[in-house]
Amino acid sequence: MDKQLYDAVMDTYRIRQEKNRRVEESRKAEVFAAHPDVEELCIKRHGMILGAVRSVFHEGSTDPEAIMKEYNEKIRKLLAAYGYPEDYLAPVYTCPLCEDRGLVGEPIRTECECFRKTYMRMASEKSDTGASAHTFERFDLHRFPDEPLREHPAVTQRSYMALLKDKCEHFADQYPHGEIKNVLLHGGSGLGKTYLVHCIMNRQHQLGREALYVTAYQLLNDLRSEYFRPGSVDASVYEEAQLLLIDDLGMEPLFENITVESIFNLLNQRTMKGLGTVISTNLSRVELQKRYTERFTSRLLDARTSLLLAFYGQDIRLVK
Repeated sequence: MDKQLYDAVMDTYRIRQEKNRRVEESRKAEVFAAHPDVEELCIKRHGMILGAVRSVFHEGSTDPEAIMKEYNEKIRKLLAAYGYPEDYLAPVYTCPLCEDRGLVGEPIRTECECFRKTYMRMASEKSDTGASAHTFERFDLHRFPDEPLREHPAVTQRSYMALLKDKCEHFADQYPHGEIKNVLLHGGSGLGKTYLVHCIMNRQHQLGREALYVTAYQLLNDLRSEYFRPGSVDASVYEEAQLLLIDDLGMEPLFENITVESIFNLLNQRTMKGLGTVISTNLSRVELQKRYTERFTSRLLDARTSLLLAFYGQDIRLVK
């Protein structure tokens, strides 16, 4: 993992812990001010934990666990009697699994699932700072010419883009359920491919799902670093992301025995795990096959598991 990004994620956990600690203190102050008997029980429980005092209800008891259970039960009953939730004074955690530490497991600690989701979301935002504004809701069809497509004269570029947008949105809403796991958006520059890739990513985030965006150039840099210096980059995030979005395939350098093999192995591993990949490229199907070989494109262009979307029309960046 990127150390700077890793540290930034850990900072969010420290902020989260402090925020939840303030919530806990606020609840205690509220309850203790109104009900001193609850505060007294909490003080005795805390003293028992520290070994300073023993339970007045179980004098001479040698079973700390039983004493703690007794205190907890009495506190819960008092809270309920006073109209509070029974767990109102329990520790507050955004993620009960890691208790907002970001790490789980003993003695070997690994990143919690919530950490991975936060890391991938922040990595996506770091890859393209403007991507968060690209959503299906903001997709403006009026930017596309309302003129017939040269390739399909029966439809206009605007109506065709409406169809592509609907297909991408349907995929984003349905994933990871259903047979279709992958999306290939291919066609010329300036036709809205990257915008729709961002839309898919942001819809996944809206639905609380993992989605990691990366340019093909950055992806190859990381895969190449891992190839030559194992451990220098944690490339496993690309293999394990619930949905991986690779933008501008074909713009990365073509290193012999590295580029095609590395990207193919990544896609192959993701396919074996049942994970989906969204890819955008300016290359045609013929150009894809020529650059990446038949073995590569047969997996990429399998219509049984992939949504293949061809983009046509004028570059909207050149349209006034």
